[in-house]
Amino acid sequence: MLYVTVGIVGLALLERFVGAPLGGRLYELDEEIVVKENQLKRNLKTLDAREAVRDAYAPYAAYVSTTASDEETIGGLLKEIEELARKSGLTLLNVRPKPATNIDAGKRYPVEVELETEMGPLIRFIHGLHASKYPLRVNQLRLDTKGGRSPQVKVYLLINKSVLQ
Repeated sequence: MLYVTVGIVGLALLERFVGAPLGGRLYELDEEIVVKENQLKRNLKTLDAREAVRDAYAPYAAYVSTTASDEETIGGLLKEIEELARKSGLTLLNVRPKPATNIDAGKRYPVEVELETEMGPLIRFIHGLHASKYPLRVNQLRLDTKGGRSPQVKVYLLINKSVLQ
């Protein structure tokens, strides 16, 4: 009877000091494996999405100009804005290029434009910007009345050209 009691107490101590910590550690490792598998699945989805973006980007890679300097790009942008203004019948009062900023896939070149015009030519100008062969967008537009009953408005535009790199 004494041997049976010592055996049972010995097994209980063995389970308590060896089995329980070992089982707990195995349970923690199983949980860690599940977390790592979920992270891996998410990362694989992200990589697939990145590849899809690259595949969608590939047809437009020919339009990317990596050889032009900032000055050349701004010069081309100013030329395009002036040409669109001329076609729309606008006279630009002030054109101020701002420093280029880096974005996710390239650079953004902002230009502030100030002009006075009627609404018809202004709408043709903005439509021309959005229909341009370059990715030009109007990010800010402010209209101020010139005073009285004049159809003229003073216009402040912030135009951005985004260049992929």
